[in-house]
Amino acid sequence: MRASGPMLPSILGGLLLMSSGCGRAPETTPADATPAAPAAAATAAPVASRQGGETAIVDAQGFGAPMVAVLVDLPAGWQSQGGVQWDRRTNCAANQLRLGWMAASADGRQAFELMHGLSWQLQGRAVQMNPCPVLPFASARDFLMAVVQQRRPGARLLDYRDRPDLAREAAAKATAAPSVRMQHDAGELLVAWAAPAGEVQERFSATVQFTEVQASVMGGTAMVMSQRALGGAPDAAVGERIARSLRPDPQWLALVQQGGQAAVERFSAAQRQHIERWHAGEMARINAQGAADRAAIRAQTQQDVARIQSQTWADTQATNDRMHRRTLEGVGEYNTYQGRTGGPVQSSIHGGDRVLRQPDGTVFSTHDPYLRPPGSEELRRVP
Repeated sequence: MRASGPMLPSILGGLLLMSSGCGRAPETTPADATPAAPAAAATAAPVASRQGGETAIVDAQGFGAPMVAVLVDLPAGWQSQGGVQWDRRTNCAANQLRLGWMAASADGRQAFELMHGLSWQLQGRAVQMNPCPVLPFASARDFLMAVVQQRRPGARLLDYRDRPDLAREAAAKATAAPSVRMQHDAGELLVAWAAPAGEVQERFSATVQFTEVQASVMGGTAMVMSQRALGGAPDAAVGERIARSLRPDPQWLALVQQGGQAAVERFSAAQRQHIERWHAGEMARINAQGAADRAAIRAQTQQDVARIQSQTWADTQATNDRMHRRTLEGVGEYNTYQGRTGGPVQSSIHGGDRVLRQPDGTVFSTHDPYLRPPGSEELRRVP
């Protein structure tokens, strides 16, 4: 089962949608995301990779040698830092790519950031064999609220608005197999928080794709976009221009697709091997248990047969002894009686039909049905 496979197309789709201003998600849970630059990130000058104009976002470690992952157009004087990194430790292939890049104006009062994305299984609609995290984010708002809580703890919520236009753009560019149902949701969250230089307002945005396959639902977004400004609301037009200028490099995209597919194949192969080992072990356990059960049944059968044979022999002997005793009784014209104490007593058939034993051990017979001397015991005939 290629548990993490269904989200790979959405990763690539989200990266391609960079050029239309849409986003995708962080690859760890929001609680695991790398914290953003401090409040004054809008005021601190980042390490420059290039000033203004066309700027490259570089993947320095993904494919052996540094290569351009994305090109972006920045306003004059803006400087950028960061790039693309990878976390190969996670088995959720969709969460291995980690985007962390930021650009800021020369005066440090404005900043635009691309944060890595996230793919997750929707809580209540998860599949056990899928290695991607199980989270309760059922909408873009749920997801963005979690991102803000992690990256900007204590931030004040100013506004949230749905972005159906971005959701429609993502849906128009998405492709899915006939058995897969897709739904897109996009939104923007505006918050405010205190920085040493004053209040910063920050807008977080993301486009989330929900993919339903049979009973399971996966959510995912290629990245989260953040735009912030010191002393007021960030300029939406500036953020829109930067977002729509994002151009993924086709060669890099192809390598991302190949690497993601290879990761899925490796996990699937390891998963199959694990299942096969488990199955072989379980079959060995079942076979061993079956052999033990069969041996126990044979032993119990042998014991039952021996017990039946022993009981049959004992019953036969008892019958023979009884027949022999009855023969002797018939010849001797007596019956045998037995009480609670003392040995058996032989009494003539010509005597009384009741036989009693006195306290002193003497025995007598009588026809009197009411006779019972004090302390005497009436004996019963042995069958």
